[in-house]
Amino acid sequence: MTTWTPELEQAAEPKYLALVEALHRDVESGRLAPGTRLPTQRQLANRLRIAIGTVSRAYTVAEQRGIVRGEVGRGTFVRREDPSYREGSDEDAELIDLSRGRLVRPSDDPTLAQTLKLLAQRRDLHQLVDIYQPPHGMTRHRAAAAAWLKRFRLEVEPERVVITSGAQHGAAVVLAAMARPGDLILTEEVTYSGITALARLLQLRVQGLRMDQDGLLPFELEAACESSSPRALFCMSTLQNPTGRTMPLQRRRELAHIIQRHRLTVLEDDVNGFLPAEPLPPIAAFAPDQTFYITGTSKSLAPGLRIGYVVPPAAEMQRVSATMQATTWFTAPLMAEIVTQWIESGRADEMAEWKRSETAARHRLAREILGPWLPASGPVSFHLWMQLPEPWRAENFVSQARARGVAVNSPDEFLVGRETAPHAVRVCLGGGLSRGRLEDGLKRLAELLQTPPGVSAIVY
Repeated sequence: MTTWTPELEQAAEPKYLALVEALHRDVESGRLAPGTRLPTQRQLANRLRIAIGTVSRAYTVAEQRGIVRGEVGRGTFVRREDPSYREGSDEDAELIDLSRGRLVRPSDDPTLAQTLKLLAQRRDLHQLVDIYQPPHGMTRHRAAAAAWLKRFRLEVEPERVVITSGAQHGAAVVLAAMARPGDLILTEEVTYSGITALARLLQLRVQGLRMDQDGLLPFELEAACESSSPRALFCMSTLQNPTGRTMPLQRRRELAHIIQRHRLTVLEDDVNGFLPAEPLPPIAAFAPDQTFYITGTSKSLAPGLRIGYVVPPAAEMQRVSATMQATTWFTAPLMAEIVTQWIESGRADEMAEWKRSETAARHRLAREILGPWLPASGPVSFHLWMQLPEPWRAENFVSQARARGVAVNSPDEFLVGRETAPHAVRVCLGGGLSRGRLEDGLKRLAELLQTPPGVSAIVY
């Protein structure tokens, strides 16, 4: 066992995330070699003079992120492989991973190979790699993007679209363009972890606002605008991550009215907007002068293509383009060309429809197995936000689920600031799992929910 004692930033909050980041930093630098056994939670808590619960939470998040692995009865170890390549490793061959909020098409799908073959035959192929393009993207790619966005009830001119390297990059560009260190960013009370990571990177403050079953509460937004002078709001109006909630039309209109009255900048993440069969207009349709609409093709088409679309308010177009130029200059046209061809040929619609259909089937399966612990109704989503019955607590449930061979997301990954973690977990229905493996994982969770906490888990 190592005598590892990490260096934590004195002002870093919350402490458990500072510990996760220190762990990741020391693994990346080589200070902690692969396979190293970490100190026990109590030992590290004593060394750092922090609560044992803080260390426990940090180890749980680090395991969810693939930095470490826990072995029942043995301890916590630095993973032997690069965390970004953990899927498919021998070590995790028996793990049923329900912690990844996406759905992957079958590996024998010929679409990509066929597209690359056609691209290789083009005489103008060199123009996609040998010529500097405008920061906002090529004209043809922006036109395809505008056509794609019509599917999600957003009518925009191609000139209003900026091509980014994925939705996460789009959010980073918007925040870099519009916010300054110390500015306050509002979010839902639990939110996409990528936005809190960006806030830490850009030294922004984050405040979570309460939700109900219809999403962000308008009176909470109103009160925050009147008392806190926020710089921006980040929200997901359709299938919010992690709760899976979708704002009804009236809620979107109410929020848009408040946004316009306070002239609040909004980042609306709509990466899941393709999943509903009949999508609602985004908030950007009601407050276009304040809203940066952000989406990408990672969920709807393929995560490795890293293509995103940002629609800024008309007055902010130049600022976003300048930030694009300062960061990546422009998004790789070859990647954007693949997506554009799929949109123009109709293959993008076919791929999205397959994901809608498959997600609906998996959602029905999850309700059959986990129905007693889920809300009576809810929209079809990649993931479920499952409230845990008493006396279960999230940290214990995640740990015991892992011992049974199932990975789910701890609520800690979605917390805003120093809020108390809700007793809920995110259960994803996609990844690269077959329906059979998904069913097996869901049944293990159902069995666990019927087992009193603290009873020794069965290790599969």
